[in-house]
Amino acid sequence: MATIQGCVIVAALAVVGAACTGMAAEERALSRAPAGVRTATLVVAADNAPDHLKRAADFVCAGKDDHRIINAAIAALPDNGGRVHLTGGTFSIGPVEGTFGGITIARSNVLLTGEGSATRLVLQGGLTDVNVVWIKGDICDVAVRDLFIDGNGRNQVPWERARAGWQGGNGIKIIDPAAVLGPTPRNVKVEGCHIENCQLMAVMAHGTAVEVLDCYFTGNFGSHVIEILGHSGRIEGCTLRVKDGDTVAFGFSTDANYNYHIVNNKIFVEPGGTISSHPINNWPPKQYGQGKAAGQEYHGIIAGNILNNNGSCGYVRLDGYMDVVHNNIFRGVPVVIGCPNGGMGVTFGHNLLINSSLEINSPHRDAESRILVDGNQFFNSSVKHTDGIVVWGTNPGYVTDNTGTAVVAADQTAAVVDHGLVALPASVQVTPANSLGAATKFWVEKATSRQFTIRVDAKPGPPTAVFHWRAITTGKQTLGAAP
Repeated sequence: MATIQGCVIVAALAVVGAACTGMAAEERALSRAPAGVRTATLVVAADNAPDHLKRAADFVCAGKDDHRIINAAIAALPDNGGRVHLTGGTFSIGPVEGTFGGITIARSNVLLTGEGSATRLVLQGGLTDVNVVWIKGDICDVAVRDLFIDGNGRNQVPWERARAGWQGGNGIKIIDPAAVLGPTPRNVKVEGCHIENCQLMAVMAHGTAVEVLDCYFTGNFGSHVIEILGHSGRIEGCTLRVKDGDTVAFGFSTDANYNYHIVNNKIFVEPGGTISSHPINNWPPKQYGQGKAAGQEYHGIIAGNILNNNGSCGYVRLDGYMDVVHNNIFRGVPVVIGCPNGGMGVTFGHNLLINSSLEINSPHRDAESRILVDGNQFFNSSVKHTDGIVVWGTNPGYVTDNTGTAVVAADQTAAVVDHGLVALPASVQVTPANSLGAATKFWVEKATSRQFTIRVDAKPGPPTAVFHWRAITTGKQTLGAAP
């Protein structure tokens, strides 16, 4: 047994003969375990773990700067990688000088696991731009599972964007610093973790096939709870609970991400809780007239999510390109397609809006910018079509087909009708209900998103001119215009 800076490393098959201190000890901790030792899976025990777990562990922490011992265990895995398992207990996470770690994974084929909320990683206070877990480099096949991460965000040195951007201050940061918007890291998963109270984000993930699955988030977050950037990211099965007194800037987001999924998640804003900006947010879109290269078109699916707001919450921002948004429940949460830049080619279908609103405000005019709104249910929810090309299907609770009766007074030649439709009618059918008196011709003119006018060629005189009308938008393209 050798004592190394207050931590004990237990060798399963060999006894280290010499005690080591200082730099020599740290070098030994960072070296790869000798042949014959259990190298495919290494166990790290917390300082407050039971004694029998400490005796069986490969590494034992001292309760201070435990990230150094965890990093030593990661370095001690064989060349083809393996698993580092953290026992139940509390691990104190501090900085690695000159980096943004934290626990640092800078090699491929690493699985870092814990025992759920029994394994608690707590960031020390008073730090500057440190991630609890930093996964970095041109690496692949990494997973972090079943950990409780406390970012201790309110006790860190105040964040300054000019100092380090979003490089530190996160629960888990995944990035290749040499290619920030490049394809690496690849195939990285964060799964089954409980993350709370981070200075910036719970998970900020760059790369390809980076996924956040079945995680639980609560507390305060100064930026996005999850933000994925790159190619084929996925946020699935996660729950965000914003409690009384909690403040979150953004919920689940993409940024310059394409071929992504945000599916089957739940966001609950309780009374007294606040999401100051967007609970779901996809941005930016493919810029108009640009980004024609294959793989840069930001296709995504946002589906099966439940958003329930009983506190304070911004709007769902759907600002992407060629996205499918379907089978979601929005309760007390406004939804905006295309504000302010994108909303190009969006399919918005079979969603349930309760005490919410839908606004469509897409500035684009070409065929690929067409928006389909079909099969949605609206309960006590409004729709505003400010701008953009929209194909309207059938949306119960929101009028796309309406009928009524209009009267041209005896001494007038026109009647203005409020049609009550979602947008500019695609067609208005008018049928006389009486002889029209002195009038012989009639027609429809000046149709807008709110009204149309029935005009006759002469004042009808008694007993007025009566018309039945039907206005329809269903299945037709409409072009919104600012009111």
